[in-house]
Amino acid sequence: MPAVIIVAAVVLARFHVPSNATAESLFTGCVYGIAATGALILTPSTVVGLTTYFLVPSLRRLFESLLFYPLFGSALLVFLFLAVTKWEPDPDTPAATVDAASTSALIISGVLVIATSILAARNWLTNYFDTRLCHPYDHIVLFLLGTAASISRERHRWYDDSRVTNWRAWLEIVAVQVERDGSLSRRIGSEEGSACTELREEAQRVAAVIRNHKRALAKAHSAHDVDTVVVSLMQGVQAFCAGDRTALLANAPEEVAPRNNRFAVATVRLVPAAILISAGLLLPLLPAVAHSELASNLRWYLIATGTLMFITTRQDLTTKISEAVAKVLFK
Repeated sequence: MPAVIIVAAVVLARFHVPSNATAESLFTGCVYGIAATGALILTPSTVVGLTTYFLVPSLRRLFESLLFYPLFGSALLVFLFLAVTKWEPDPDTPAATVDAASTSALIISGVLVIATSILAARNWLTNYFDTRLCHPYDHIVLFLLGTAASISRERHRWYDDSRVTNWRAWLEIVAVQVERDGSLSRRIGSEEGSACTELREEAQRVAAVIRNHKRALAKAHSAHDVDTVVVSLMQGVQAFCAGDRTALLANAPEEVAPRNNRFAVATVRLVPAAILISAGLLLPLLPAVAHSELASNLRWYLIATGTLMFITTRQDLTTKISEAVAKVLFK
């Protein structure tokens, strides 16, 4: 409700239609506004969601959230930008077209802000009731039981490479869930650092047991080999239901080597690049910059630099190419 009131107030305050407006100019402005807003909001969220989806298979069950959060952030940034920016039309552009474009863009971004806010509230309520009503290992049991059932149902396809790949991806999802819920972080205060570290290491060891089954599936040479994995997974389900950490740790390795986080590596490269590309798209739209002769050059320079930063990890190469581009654009 607060989001609805704020968005409605801003739209009403910025809504303005010149007296000499024509239907053609209003329609043209609305089309431009909707197209530009859709590109600015949907492109970042789609890029972030799909990049994470393919880089980190264990997060595929969170794909809706991976799209939701960037969508909310992009819509909010565009809405705030439009709310505080006063557009000054070019001499060749009718004022009605500019007003219609800015108003339609403001409305579209505002509607998306409201929609994503509602989804955020629903998400928060779901997590709240999960925390209040679920046992510590309930999510792990559900994921593990569902994975074991699916593998058992399709065990006769042990020869299918794509099917085995899917089974391994499901087990990785379970392992990540074990690392998250098995550490019991919601039950430990921040002051108990040693207990938190110990439980987190135990959860990682149990997750390593789950991941060991991925190798067994890759080596499976008959349906019987797959059944052996399913039986082991069901024993894990029983141990989780009983809360028997001793049984869960019985076959766990003593130490777990740190795993490479491809998502973190990609984020380190993606965030600065996304900021530069966004700046290249938005800064030239500011009235103080738009009237400058170098506005277009600034846009392409920032976009090129952001793209290079994402493509290559060599800072020296990015610097050299950026300097060359700057010499051409700002000579």
